[in-house]
Amino acid sequence: MKILHVLYSGLGGHGNVFFSMVDADEQGEFTFEALFNGIEEVKAEYIEHCTAKNIPWHFIPKKPGLDIPYFARLYRQIKKARPGIIFLHGGAAAIPAKLAKITGTGIQKIIVRETQANHLKTRIDWFYLATAMLLADKMVYLSEAYRQQVKAKLTWLFREKRSVVIPNGINLLTYGKTTKPHDASRVVLGMQSRLIDIKDHLTLLDAFALLLKKEMPVTLQLQIAGDGAFKKTLEEKAAALQITNQVIFTGMLEEKELVDFLQQLDIYIHASLGETMSTAIMQAMACGKPIIASDVPGIDNMIEHDITGILVPAKNAVALAAAIERLINNPHLADKLADNAFTFAQTNYSGKKMLDNYKDIFTN
Repeated sequence: MKILHVLYSGLGGHGNVFFSMVDADEQGEFTFEALFNGIEEVKAEYIEHCTAKNIPWHFIPKKPGLDIPYFARLYRQIKKARPGIIFLHGGAAAIPAKLAKITGTGIQKIIVRETQANHLKTRIDWFYLATAMLLADKMVYLSEAYRQQVKAKLTWLFREKRSVVIPNGINLLTYGKTTKPHDASRVVLGMQSRLIDIKDHLTLLDAFALLLKKEMPVTLQLQIAGDGAFKKTLEEKAAALQITNQVIFTGMLEEKELVDFLQQLDIYIHASLGETMSTAIMQAMACGKPIIASDVPGIDNMIEHDITGILVPAKNAVALAAAIERLINNPHLADKLADNAFTFAQTNYSGKKMLDNYKDIFTN
């Protein structure tokens, strides 16, 4: 059976989920095809993965704002692919997918994996979700709490029988603990994500500046991985705080570089205003890192405070700095959190477990 994934072309969780699903299909039960789309060019890493795995791929660029010709191009490419299943990473393409299905292309199911954090959705995001709810055969949510939030918002539009909860997964063979020696004189902090305003990098920089003003038993370095429209703002913020020499912006990292990046960190920090299910946190857990993250929807259901990580209020630099200082001064706690996070990832975030859950809705 051919599965056509319609997913965002740039950095984000879509690509990680897609390739984790491909890697988990060890028996070759499915044929995969990728239709990348968005305002960014296709990541070079995605192209390399598709080439190495013999996955056909296509790219439909989108202009910012309403782009009607973009939807028409999506429709034509979906029809041309003639998949058995259309797997939409988000509901924006539900209308062209439905049109392709009803025009005799042999499409059996439209599955929509909803990913945008509910409290960060715009009106157009809610419109796309409501439309997808009416047109898709199955709506996949990443957690029960997230599903219930959507149900409360859409009320009579919500379709209970079409809804299912399937958490994301990653390739646990790629991400793992490191055996590199630890430098006791230095602590490296890090975060990886798209550099956009719905992440809370500004608070992270403020917290790091507060720490540098204190007398610490170690030297500190902050590494921020990723790229995006907010990068210049963050660089200017670091300069204004006079911490430029201690902050490294690594830029976009390919997967192997990302694994190396995570493994050399002493503490992983995920400052955010909201998530649905953070792939970055899953990856940090799988690498066995102590994690400090914002106590916001989409993270608070992944991390249990003081068990698998530390949760702090978003936009609170003082609290974030205090949490970092707490782990620096208590390495035993840091080790405990790291071990618990690693065990949790191994149990809950397997790409194979994710694919097995999807098989039920692919074939039934």
